[in-house]
Amino acid sequence: MRIGIMLRLAVINALALAGTALAEPLPAQLADEADLVGSPDGHFVITPSNPDAATDPGAFELNEPLTTIGADPGLRMTMPVEIGGLGPYPFIIDTGSQRTIIATELAERLALPPLPPVEIISMAGRVTVSSVRLDALSFGEHAIDSLAALTIARADMGSLGIIGLDSLEDKRLTLDFGKRRMEIGKSRRPSEVRKDDDAIVVRARSKFGQLILMNSRVDGRRVNVILDTGAEISVGNMALFRSLKVKRLVVPPTPTMLTSVTGIAIPAQFAVVRRLTIGAATMENVPMVFVDAAPFEELGLGDKPAMLLGMKMLRLFDRIAIDFGHRHIDFHLASAAGAQSQRLRLADSAAPGAAPR
Repeated sequence: MRIGIMLRLAVINALALAGTALAEPLPAQLADEADLVGSPDGHFVITPSNPDAATDPGAFELNEPLTTIGADPGLRMTMPVEIGGLGPYPFIIDTGSQRTIIATELAERLALPPLPPVEIISMAGRVTVSSVRLDALSFGEHAIDSLAALTIARADMGSLGIIGLDSLEDKRLTLDFGKRRMEIGKSRRPSEVRKDDDAIVVRARSKFGQLILMNSRVDGRRVNVILDTGAEISVGNMALFRSLKVKRLVVPPTPTMLTSVTGIAIPAQFAVVRRLTIGAATMENVPMVFVDAAPFEELGLGDKPAMLLGMKMLRLFDRIAIDFGHRHIDFHLASAAGAQSQRLRLADSAAPGAAPR
C-alpha cells in the first residue's frame, strides 16, 4: 500500500547557506547528563488512548490540510504578525524553518522591496527562491526593524507566512497545548526551570540555530532529535531507519511519497516505531516517515541517526518551551509530578488539538 503524505513544510525547508555560523557543541559531560537535568524521579510513558488505531497504517494516510490552530482544531500554531504597521496576519511558528517566509501574494500586496534570490535547502535538495525585505516586523512584544524573508506561494505553504529561526534567536518559545496558547518571551536558564516540579529539562546543542537534543533514543538506538513545529508527522533520516530492527516496528515499512515546500515529491518509507525516549519521557507508537533528505546532511547528520519530531507527538505533552538562548527544551507533564512510571493517555481524537485520523 502506498501512503500519500503531503508534508510541504516537513523539515528544515529554508536553510540558507550564506553567512551561517556554527555554535559550539555541547560539552561531552553535559551531553551525557542531558537526559537528567531537571527531570523528576521516575520515567513517564505517553501512549495514544487507542493503541489499535496507532497500529493501523490506514490511520496515517495523511494528505494533510495545512491549517492552523487559530482557524481549525488542526495542526499548526500561528501568531498574529504586523508588517510595517499593517495586519495582523497569521504566521505559522516553524522551528523547522531556518528562515522567515512570507507568501508571495502578501509580499506583492504590501509592495515589499525585492532582494536578490536566495539558495535554500528543502527536502528535495537545493533550490533558489525569491526574497524581500520586511520592515518593522512585529509579533507579540518583539519587533525586528529589517529582515530578509523568503517568498513562497501561499498554496505551497498553506499560510500567509512563517516565523522561522532567524526571528526566534535568543528567545523562548512556549507552546501551551492545554490552554491552546503560544508565547514568545525571554530566555531562561535551566536552573530557573528546575523549580517547576512537572518540568523535564533536556539540554541541547545548537547548529545553524537548530537545537539538537542529545541522548534521546528510538527503540533503544541513540538519535539526534530536532523539534519541528511546522510539520505534523515526524521525519527520520535513513541512518536512523537502517539502525532499527524491522521486526520491532509496530507497523513495518511502507513506501510513500513526501512532498517538499517547493512542490517536489521524493520517495520515502513510512513506519511506526515502538517508542521514542527523550529525557524522562517515553512516547509509544510513534508514526514516522524516513527519507534521505538534504537538510540532515547540511546539519552534519546525514550518517548519524536523526529525526525531526512533529506536532502529532509534541501535542502529547501539556506544554513545551523551546529556549534558543540557553539551549534547552522543557517538557511539561502536569500529571507527572511525583509519579513513578506513570502512564499518561491522550483524549480521544475528537478532543481539541488532537491529530485527525
